[in-house]
Amino acid sequence: MRTPPILALVLLGALAVPAQTATSTSNLEREKNWADQIVDALIAGEPVTLEARGVKFLGLHTEPANSEKSPKAVILLHGRGVHPAWGFIDTLRVDLADAGWHTLSLQMPILDADVKLSEYGATLPEAFDRIDAGIRFLQARGIRTIVLAGHSSGAMTALAYAAERPTASIAAVGAISPPTEPAGGRLMKPVELLPHINKPVLDIYGSDDFPEIRSTAKARRAAAGKAGNRDYAQQLVKGANHFYTDRYDALKQNLLAWLARFGGK
Repeated sequence: MRTPPILALVLLGALAVPAQTATSTSNLEREKNWADQIVDALIAGEPVTLEARGVKFLGLHTEPANSEKSPKAVILLHGRGVHPAWGFIDTLRVDLADAGWHTLSLQMPILDADVKLSEYGATLPEAFDRIDAGIRFLQARGIRTIVLAGHSSGAMTALAYAAERPTASIAAVGAISPPTEPAGGRLMKPVELLPHINKPVLDIYGSDDFPEIRSTAKARRAAAGKAGNRDYAQQLVKGANHFYTDRYDALKQNLLAWLARFGGK
């Protein structure tokens, strides 16, 4: 559904948080620039304004056709420096809704365009608070089964959240091509996070993925095994690069098959 112009103006105004009231690690000006573009071009789903740490940020909520009979949702986390309508994350939020899931794609904290991945370590606590806000938004709508899924640094964030907040109201974690960044601290090392995750995890990556993701796959699997997490699954998408160029359908089918365990189609 295309966003009505009045709603778009209201949302953008709400996201224009005065600097003196914002306690954020994110570049809020970049966030607003993304939001301006996204809301204006949005076709499927509706923009929502969420709040964490006194900062209002953008979420994209897409309902399934049978929303009244679908008490389940996937929260989607994009990668470094982009936005909730980025690339295949945007395609997933619509396709998963078509498959019977609510989707909520969240704007994660972003930094300047030229910073290193390790610098995003400082944004993770705020990212966790934004995920909490997304969970509350869904729970207020009667949704009880919530799966957290992210790509790239969003996958790292999802794993870190599950490790740091083991009692959080999420049913499972989908980690699509999770990188590792030792310089960013413990929360940016999936191998160290996995032993602390007590929920089902799907670790999916491509055969042509970034070298560090492929080279640490065995260690990620061993870490989950050492922790005794029998609900950890690792899948390789043949021919897929980090962005699943020309291999999106294979990624989607693997994800949907795994989600079926939690009530999906």
